[in-house]
Amino acid sequence: MEKLGLGVLIAMLILVFSGAAATISSQAEVAKAPDLEKIEFIHWKKNFAKPEPAKAPKPPACYKFLTPGKNPIRWQVLPVNYEINPTNPQGLDEGFITGAVFNSTETWDAATNKELMNDAYIVNYAATYGVQNYKNAIVFGNYPTAGVIAVTTVWYNPATKAIVEFDIMFDTDWTWGDATINSSAMDLQNIATHELGHGVGLADVYETECSAVTMYGYSDYGETIKRTLETPDITGLQTLYGP
Repeated sequence: MEKLGLGVLIAMLILVFSGAAATISSQAEVAKAPDLEKIEFIHWKKNFAKPEPAKAPKPPACYKFLTPGKNPIRWQVLPVNYEINPTNPQGLDEGFITGAVFNSTETWDAATNKELMNDAYIVNYAATYGVQNYKNAIVFGNYPTAGVIAVTTVWYNPATKAIVEFDIMFDTDWTWGDATINSSAMDLQNIATHELGHGVGLADVYETECSAVTMYGYSDYGETIKRTLETPDITGLQTLYGP
């Protein structure tokens, strides 16, 4: 009986220490994993504050990446899924909102052979901005700073240089719509195309020479020029994902 009791005790101790070792190993793996980093881009209305562009000795390229260096961050698993929350205080139709966003994603897809965005988007009335949950949420909301048309937050893994999520929020301070029909509206497709540029890896440009490109960081009521990509936008995108 003593031998049996001793054997049971040893077995229990082995199980306890095995569990502790597994827990320590799991915690070590979590500790070794790099924390995600995030960048928030603010899209300004014309005549509001903006960052001062750096003085360049040569004409600007009119495209920039989210991170500097020879290996800028990008999506490494494609296509990217995204969710649209059509809730808005103006009562804009769900079909109008999803159509504008979908057309914007297709604009970027058409500039490269890669399928960047999944054609089968999700409508999720519970999707929220700014929550890191590996869901790419596109929503309306109230940003607290005056003059902000929209914001995009991008999360990425600094070790692998992989984008893992983007969230986009259109500020409800503005009257949204289709500026080809109503020139006094803030054109949803125009702004969505710009914000999705951040989602795929491009940053704002502010040089006045670049004011015609999609990634120019200023917009206004009635503007639709950002619905279509210019050569610098395409060059930047293809540098990340190929032609």
